[in-house]
Amino acid sequence: MQATDYAKRIVERCLSVQIQSENWNGGPQDDPHVASIMLTQEMFVPLAVFALLESGCREVWTKDGAVVGIEPGDTADQVERLKQVYEFNRRFTYHGPFQDRNQHQMSGRVR
Repeated sequence: MQATDYAKRIVERCLSVQIQSENWNGGPQDDPHVASIMLTQEMFVPLAVFALLESGCREVWTKDGAVVGIEPGDTADQVERLKQVYEFNRRFTYHGPFQDRNQHQMSGRVR
């Protein structure tokens, strides 16, 4: 995968790592590639979830390799129709008091 700066940040956030590799080719002048990594096919769904949440989707649904993002401007009627079509398995969101962070249930700590 050739990564622009934005894509690199998404991958780093998803995997909780810092990518230090060089790019394998330069990419376009206006949005150059800054890193390259090899990923398995199975990594594309979690990366798509993070990319959609980071780009402003209020929630993301997955089912059997399909990923659907619900944008802030989507109406309740549109969301309801999507629910009927996709019958999603998992729902991801940054909603809640800690956004994308988890609260440790025993200590109450947020990291």
